[in-house]
Amino acid sequence: LVTGSNASGKSTFLKTIAINALLSQTIYTSTSKEYNAPFYRIYSSMALRDDLNAQNSYYIVEIKSLKRILDAVDKDDKRPVLCFVDEVLRGTNTVERIAASTEILELLAAQNAFCFAATHDIELTELLKKQYDNYHFEEQVEEDDVIFDYRLREGKAMTRNAIKLLHMIGYDPKIVERAQERVEYFVEHGSWQMQ
Repeated sequence: LVTGSNASGKSTFLKTIAINALLSQTIYTSTSKEYNAPFYRIYSSMALRDDLNAQNSYYIVEIKSLKRILDAVDKDDKRPVLCFVDEVLRGTNTVERIAASTEILELLAAQNAFCFAATHDIELTELLKKQYDNYHFEEQVEEDDVIFDYRLREGKAMTRNAIKLLHMIGYDPKIVERAQERVEYFVEHGSWQMQ
């Protein structure tokens, strides 16, 4: 389970592992120093888009993509599944996203699957700590800059940068200041409704 703030490298890391696994299993070459794994059936739920022609919202496309992975794991095929899930269920509300993501990722861990998942939902690191190893990317936030070293570290992410990025690209300072106040209030009081 990979956590980290915006632009820290989560999606790129998942794509790199997926591409190298696919290349290693098909043309027996990759950009890695070494690849040693059983032959996996490789699936992903990444870089999704809504499909207006099929009348599928982003969330519908996302849950169909995840269902395809769950169906593959549930088959009688005994070959293991290697799957990559980027931003688990980001197309829906926070409460249902965390609940459903937990159940989906738990099921994948319990089945014949090896799953790499990236998320902003830090709650999942605690909910899934028995099933998944936690890794993260982090950044250094300076006055008018966010600096990434793109190094994978053990444990869950402890930093955030979304509001800082709003400031950096020129959002109204009132929006940035009030958003930061809301974060601090929520962390202290567990409620979004500021007094």
